[in-house]
Amino acid sequence: MSEAMRNALILSGVLLALVLFTHIGRHKAHLVILILPFFTCALVGWAVLYDLKLTTPNTLAGLVGIAAGVLIGWGLLKGTKVEWDQEKSAVYTRAGWVYLGLWLFVLVGRLIFVYTLEHSHSFAADFGKFLMDTGIDAGGVSAFFVTMALTMVIFRTAGVWVYRAKVLRQAQRTPSYAS
Repeated sequence: MSEAMRNALILSGVLLALVLFTHIGRHKAHLVILILPFFTCALVGWAVLYDLKLTTPNTLAGLVGIAAGVLIGWGLLKGTKVEWDQEKSAVYTRAGWVYLGLWLFVLVGRLIFVYTLEHSHSFAADFGKFLMDTGIDAGGVSAFFVTMALTMVIFRTAGVWVYRAKVLRQAQRTPSYAS
């Protein structure tokens, strides 16, 4: 197994575990859970992208990754319900099959891409030609995948934060929400 495939499997496994244990189902919307992804994304982004050659093709690859991340993040946010629990006087998130399906689509898609790149000579040749024709280098490919992943996480987290604030304001204004 190549290092790229091993890294993709490890990252996918870690992300899937985090999603399964902290997002799927009903969970209290703690501030720590809402703040942590921003720090994690900043660290991962810096670690992967700090030495990226800022060529036009690499930058465009990163921007396409951001656009894809916004679309997927929007889907993740739409698959997340943010609600007030009157009995517990707390905000909760609820994510189900749509949310899990989007995460699996992204994670499995990345694994399929890496596997196919390593095991299909014709796909690798076509992808290499695409990189040569566009001027994207390995850093640009990383920029696409990393900015997509970071953007989808940040978009969903920021959206939950906004919805949480809205639910809290509603709870404070509405006497029936008061405990």
